[in-house]
Amino acid sequence: MKILLVSDTHGKNELLPLLVTQYPNMDYYLHLGDSQSDPYSLFPFDSVKGNCDYFPFDEMRRLNTPYGYLLAKHKPFNSYKELLGVKIAVYGHTHMVKVEKIDDIVYICPGSLTLPRDGDEGTYIILDIEKEKIKVSVYEVNSKSILSYYEIM
Repeated sequence: MKILLVSDTHGKNELLPLLVTQYPNMDYYLHLGDSQSDPYSLFPFDSVKGNCDYFPFDEMRRLNTPYGYLLAKHKPFNSYKELLGVKIAVYGHTHMVKVEKIDDIVYICPGSLTLPRDGDEGTYIILDIEKEKIKVSVYEVNSKSILSYYEIM
């Protein structure tokens, strides 16, 4: 299962259709909030509600993946209670890329596509999720090159 993750575009959503054109074979396109746009203009991206969003997005989205359940929300996770049964936790809000595994849960933040706080270029992530492992590729927007790569088992 392949998922394209973006976050925190804050109304600067011109890159979204370009990413869909560049990666047409994704199983799922997911925006992690603060798009400041309506759901129709984000299509085919599904989105969770960010603190700067005023359209009716869900606060969280749960997906069944080959690796286990993925839970998406905008702000970082601060409660183990909401993560019961979850294997992958994805979030936005920080505008900084993060990939780490803690206590059998993989936490992933794609940074910001348009307003990064951890570099000069925006970032996005492609997840390649298999039953036994997750491949995480972090890309810079303008160079389209892989900034970092992780294989997590």
